[in-house]
Amino acid sequence: MVAMFAGCAFNPESMPIGQKDSTVYVDAGAPKKLATQESKAKVSVIVSLGKFKKAGESLDSFLNARLAGFSFFQVVDRKSQAALIKDAVASGADVFDIDVSGEEAHFVVVARLASLDLRKAVAKRSTTFSGEAVFDFKWISTATKRVVMTESFKQLVSGSNAQLEAAIANAAELVAKEFCAKIAVKYTPPARVLETRGNGAAARISVGTNYGVAKGTKVCFYEIVDNSNVGGEKRDMRDIATGEVKLVEEKVAWVEVDNAEQTNVRKGVYVRVLGLAKKSLLGGLKDVATETASGVF
Repeated sequence: MVAMFAGCAFNPESMPIGQKDSTVYVDAGAPKKLATQESKAKVSVIVSLGKFKKAGESLDSFLNARLAGFSFFQVVDRKSQAALIKDAVASGADVFDIDVSGEEAHFVVVARLASLDLRKAVAKRSTTFSGEAVFDFKWISTATKRVVMTESFKQLVSGSNAQLEAAIANAAELVAKEFCAKIAVKYTPPARVLETRGNGAAARISVGTNYGVAKGTKVCFYEIVDNSNVGGEKRDMRDIATGEVKLVEEKVAWVEVDNAEQTNVRKGVYVRVLGLAKKSLLGGLKDVATETASGVF
């Protein structure tokens, strides 16, 4: 465990166990064991990046791997029902009342390159392109034949004609990461704090990559309170702090707690996922620009 954190600026193992870390949050009405295992829903992935076939294959592989890593999803092969939905979405039609056949998936992800606006620059004997790519993602329920969620992301791309497809692939994977983070927010069940270090400065939580948590994921810590004496709901949530995931494994993650000296995060407190921190996505954009400048594309 110690080796895992070697060289990291955020190192919970080196933090002392303070008085606050020894305090346990007690919720008399909570289940003895917070269940984080659910039955798996079947998901099929459809990617359409037009003429950029290699970039499409790369995005397809990325989405399949990321969703397959979630404990609540099982990725299944595309069947005829997925093809029908693909045709409907590609043509701009609604996905209502579509007849399906073959093995059913509960959800279908449709990812496509919605637009690509490039500017051409010619310098001496070299020609480069730069501009903006817009990617659309649809999360479709096959039970209701309805689009449950639609997300659109813009991303900068650049490179020579030969380098452009790799740039499209990198940009697509970056925004797909953000889309998957939104899926995680929608489906991840409440987690609990397993332990804290540094008087609540670092908290280990009971979900990891198995529920879509990644480095840079923002979370909210909250308590369950009894408001019956003031005319409120019998049990309600009270937010006490936020934090950002710094280290993550399959089933657990370490979170750096924001303003830890002013909050009271402790063992047993509930946690919910908020999504990727914006600076994580901006960091990805910076990486793309750096790679372009260095000629990686």
